[in-house]
Amino acid sequence: MLLNNSLFRTILHLLSVNGIGYLILLLISIIIFRTVDKSFYGLYVMMLALFAVVELLMAGFNDSIVRFLKDKIPLNDKQNIVLFVLYYKYLLIFLFILCIYIARQYGFFEFLIGNYNEVSDVIDSFLLVVILNGIFSTFIGVNNCIFNSQQKYKLTANVELVRNLVYLLVVISLSFYTKDYLHYLYSSIALSGIVLIFLSIRIFQDFKEFSILNIIKSKFSIDIGRKYIFPYATPLTASSLLTYVKNHLPTIVLGKEFSLENVAVFSILKTFFKALHSVSGSFIDPMMSKFLELKNNAKDFPVKISSIFWGTFLLRLSLFAILALLVRYIFLIYKIENSEVNQFIFYVLGIEFIIAGMILIYGIILRLDKTTSKVFIASLVRFGVELSLIYLILLDYGIMAAALILLIARYVETVVTYLFIRNQRIFHFSGVLLLCFLLIVVYSLFQLLAISS
Repeated sequence: MLLNNSLFRTILHLLSVNGIGYLILLLISIIIFRTVDKSFYGLYVMMLALFAVVELLMAGFNDSIVRFLKDKIPLNDKQNIVLFVLYYKYLLIFLFILCIYIARQYGFFEFLIGNYNEVSDVIDSFLLVVILNGIFSTFIGVNNCIFNSQQKYKLTANVELVRNLVYLLVVISLSFYTKDYLHYLYSSIALSGIVLIFLSIRIFQDFKEFSILNIIKSKFSIDIGRKYIFPYATPLTASSLLTYVKNHLPTIVLGKEFSLENVAVFSILKTFFKALHSVSGSFIDPMMSKFLELKNNAKDFPVKISSIFWGTFLLRLSLFAILALLVRYIFLIYKIENSEVNQFIFYVLGIEFIIAGMILIYGIILRLDKTTSKVFIASLVRFGVELSLIYLILLDYGIMAAALILLIARYVETVVTYLFIRNQRIFHFSGVLLLCFLLIVVYSLFQLLAISS
């Protein structure tokens, strides 16, 4: 019955397309990693890590486009929202370029990069690629948000899939002729340019009022930020920054206090489940305008969103059950020792993956409000729990404690979010589900003590 519903067919389409896209990107990364000079590959990763700060500061602003362009507000306000986001993003990119220029003048990269002399002659080229990628991604991201706000999310997902497929063919072809990583990067930039042109043309044809030309011509108002964007986007951005710190803090402490092998095992397994989390939740951001429409117009919104909740939960539970049966083979692929400690980490991170799916759907309800402060509060509570547990148990129990800390912090964040939306009485019996997971969390704690003793 669910499959006959257009809403659920769309969700399945997005999950399928994004899942295939992830596998293609994984294959691309393997080919490039095996082909190019590892120093250049590592250099680009470091450059992207620097730009990631800019991307984190952009978090939530794209969401405001999807959230408000389908809302019942004047067209000029909608155009100004898009224009405001564009100006904000390019201000951040300009500040990034300025910081990079100053950093180059004062020898920042000589300090940051251990084998600087080996890559010094290509650093400027790699920085140029990162900046161009940021500029193109900004325009593409805004265009995608406009399409998603008009519920054309299949189009954006399909375009990204086609781009990845074409890039895979380009990467395979280049692997026979060159080991210069810049050739791969220039090809990626060229494809991004083609995608940008295509999306811009489609917007001009289908939603002319939101084309770049008409957006730029609209009368800009700074009050748009105060009225719509900042109350909605700022808490989401702050939450993203906290999430970045939360995700990396245990790894940093592990690297300082324990062996790099421990760090590697923990990071590999965490990245594995993070990828599954991203793919299985990839339908939410594009479809926020649809969820808003359902909330405003559909009497059966609670039923539909509850169905999505239980569908997401069962999907993640099934994935984890299959992976649990294949755990020894997963360890074999990654060359991880099939020890009791590593199994504990795997299962704990798997449970955290399931709970993370619950908070994603809870979060939809909070993000449908015109302010997202409750999202930030829940994230702040999670950060406080994680910080406290790092101090209390990480140094004593090491890599296993790092996994358990992520689980406990995620569980507390989920409970806080549930309490925020509990009065809306949408997710029936999910409170009972949270109590069941409390038992699992407590059991995991006792397992930690037993294995460590």
